[in-house]
Amino acid sequence: MATEMTLEEWEEQFGRQAGWTRATRQHLYRRANLLRARRVLDVGSGTGVVTEELAASTKGEVIGLDIDPAMVAFARQRGRQKHAAQGGRAEYRLGDAHDLPFPDGWFDVTACHFVLLWCRDPGRAAEEMKRVTRPGGMVLVCAEPDYGGRIDHPDLPIGRWQAEALRSEGADPLLGRKLRALFRPEQADVGVIPGLWDLATLRAEFDREWGLWERSLAGILSPGELARLRAADQAAVVSGERFVFMPVFYALIANAGVL
Repeated sequence: MATEMTLEEWEEQFGRQAGWTRATRQHLYRRANLLRARRVLDVGSGTGVVTEELAASTKGEVIGLDIDPAMVAFARQRGRQKHAAQGGRAEYRLGDAHDLPFPDGWFDVTACHFVLLWCRDPGRAAEEMKRVTRPGGMVLVCAEPDYGGRIDHPDLPIGRWQAEALRSEGADPLLGRKLRALFRPEQADVGVIPGLWDLATLRAEFDREWGLWERSLAGILSPGELARLRAADQAAVVSGERFVFMPVFYALIANAGVL
């Protein structure tokens, strides 16, 4: 996404995303018997928001892997600070989701969160996640959005422009609906998180959301168009008529072997 975002801003954004999907992740963790997992991998770990949650939810070893050296360094420092008193169990490594640097069947649980849409070949990343997960282990795709299912009222084109911005940055804004196709259909238990924002959340997060959108949409819309869109959005939020819904899909895959 926007390269001008600082690591601290990324940390805040990842934290907000994690807040949206926390209930579903906890459900998936229970189904995957995460507590008893000996080894857990978080693919595309970013600043470590979900990785640290995984480490707190299991007695086993947790590794976060990301392709961005700056993210890995930030996550390592974040983990050291968070666990200075009791010692952290999460480890962070540099690596590519398309070529995971681990042996076959090494992990009991392999997870990702808002990652596959950014992969140049999500099918290859799915194969790799299954490869490094032991037979009988679980692959958790905790959240992948689908901007094609977004509903806005009033009929503002925010979702359409966001999807265009994601495509321009190499992401797939429709990845959510493709989850079942990325894995063996009979093995993938796919569901949807009803991404409906209440008015209190829309009001509280308005400035932070628009700070992100203005970065990502700057190359698509003129400053005047952006200002008009923001003003229309704000007016609808203030009046109470604003409605935003976007489906976010998840999948739980019981691994029966390599694809």
